Amino acid sequence: GEPFKLTVQSRRDGGDLKGVLDKLDNLDSLGVTALYINPINDAPSLHKFDARAYRHIDRNFGPDPVGDAELIASENPTDPSSWKDTAADRLFFKLIEEAHARDMKIVVDVSWNHTGIRFWAWQDILERQSESPYADWYRIDHLDDPTTPESEFEYRGWAGVAELPELTKVGVPEGYDGGPVDGNLHPEVKDHIFNVTARWLDPNGDGDPSDGIDDFRLDVAEKVPLGFWREYRSFVRSINPHAYLIGEIWWEDWPETMLDP
Repeated sequence: GEPFKLTVQSRRDGGDLKGVLDKLDNLDSLGVTALYINPINDAPSLHKFDARAYRHIDRNFGPDPVGDAELIASENPTDPSSWKDTAADRLFFKLIEEAHARDMKIVVDVSWNHTGIRFWAWQDILERQSESPYADWYRIDHLDDPTTPESEFEYRGWAGVAELPELTKVGVPEGYDGGPVDGNLHPEVKDHIFNVTARWLDPNGDGDPSDGIDDFRLDVAEKVPLGFWREYRSFVRSINPHAYLIGEIWWEDWPETMLDP
């Protein structure tokens, strides 16, 4: 068989949000005041940095994965007014409520640099190529030419990983591959990210963020331009002035030089 390190990301060991809820009193008794949760957005892998949908908790972490999948498929991903709460979403909102009742904060991990290949916009691109309204959402070098027998489809994946296609950056230097430069994400991508962010910070949209998460841990933050982060910080703080943003910064030259944040 394949080595463990190549198969672990596709394994399932049965953990779910109910399991976390069941352990909250024990965590509280240990003095835990914050839960840092690796990505739990809907995604096919175990690591879940390969988002299938940012706007929902992974269907496998709730009690009704089949029903959740059907509900997600019925929505318009770009229209927040069509988004519904899945069973997994509702369980996550319960976890937030119970954590806050114990004075615990919830930190959720997200990547605004790339999605997975099962992400709804990427799937639309694979199906419709240049006809897809999302064709410029990603760093695609060449779309496929339907008049030729071979595929010309080429794109950028994070760190060369094909399963993690990178989202489009605008206003950045030619060949940009990270670091503190001005620029932004594609405007439509940014709008979607902001809508998703608002959903998790203030789930019922009533202006009171007490029912939402407290913090975001931002994956590979140096791969996203500073212009986006400035706007993102202002947007997040406009919803929850106390929200905490933690950016992941990698090494410029391991182990001598940390990238300038």
